[in-house]
Amino acid sequence: MEPIWAVGLMTGTVLDGNIDVALIRTDGDRIDDFGTYRLMPYPQSIRSLLEETLTAARAWNFVGPEPAIFRKAEEALTRAQSAAVRELVEGHGMTMADIGVVGFHGQTVLHRAPQVGRLGQTRQLGDGELMHSILGTKVAYDFRSADMRAGGQGAPLAAAYHTALMRGAGASGEVAVLNLGGVANITWWDGADNVVAFDTGPANAPLNDFIKSKGLGEMDRDGALGRAGTVDEARLAKLLQHPYLSKPYPKSLDRFDFGAAMADGLNAEDGAALLTAFTAGAIGKALDLLPHRPKKLVVSGGGRHNPTMMAMLASRAGVEVVQAESLGWSGDAVEAECFAFLAVRVLRGLPISFPSTTGAPQPMRGGKLAG
Repeated sequence: MEPIWAVGLMTGTVLDGNIDVALIRTDGDRIDDFGTYRLMPYPQSIRSLLEETLTAARAWNFVGPEPAIFRKAEEALTRAQSAAVRELVEGHGMTMADIGVVGFHGQTVLHRAPQVGRLGQTRQLGDGELMHSILGTKVAYDFRSADMRAGGQGAPLAAAYHTALMRGAGASGEVAVLNLGGVANITWWDGADNVVAFDTGPANAPLNDFIKSKGLGEMDRDGALGRAGTVDEARLAKLLQHPYLSKPYPKSLDRFDFGAAMADGLNAEDGAALLTAFTAGAIGKALDLLPHRPKKLVVSGGGRHNPTMMAMLASRAGVEVVQAESLGWSGDAVEAECFAFLAVRVLRGLPISFPSTTGAPQPMRGGKLAG
């Protein structure tokens, strides 16, 4: 199969107000060229609209008709992300005619994992047909629904791309890839046919929500608050007894399954320290669930910019921690690149989720294709 140029889009559940846009050249199996990546901020109006939409989604909780705000938010974010795609492509000296497909993940507003006797449900806002009409290029979207209808978790979907990255870097078995977004997810590959992936617990979402609730900005910038605080070890030990953390994979989370309330009653420094330590401790417990405990974690996503989180990962999860860049990857771009990669797999009819990554009954094709 000849590699093609593909654009991937991601806006995480952490709601940092940005669109991640990446361009790669791939055949859906190997990465031929890491083209370019940009972080493009949403206008404040869309950012506020998305925060309102998340609140409405939690009140709705898959019961009754969808909130009216969904349609408004879906059109606004689709138009903004379409503009971001065009800007990235043309800024790289190419035209939309050079692009084989766009992978449009959309904004997750609600995700409910399956339970015994009940299929899971997920909702990503994103109008693939509208994006296709704006850009004139094929658009792959709605990546998670088919997996969930078949009984899978619908997440994480990064495993196929993480495995391609590890294969390209000659890393397997002793190494796992960890993404620190709103939620943390891990991918382990044995170097042959066995790939395992699951959500380990929260990453940045509870910490960011806690910092916002204190009126101290959007995040614990440079991990300064967490570094200055003291971890309440007894409280942490109790939190780490949460049944999700010892539950066997496959498993997935919504960004609100673990919340800032874990730090209720604490000052900003001690609360940040506790929530950061909880993320690290939960990842440590996840490593113990893998078929083989890796010696090294290659970390991508926004959380790797928090040195306190990275230090706690090393000490509390008992593992060597390195930045994605140490393997020649762009740690900020991995998630957006992933959806460019998956879009090519959708285009070519290749599976995007697997029994050992989402719990689907067999390797599953997924995604819809506009155009």
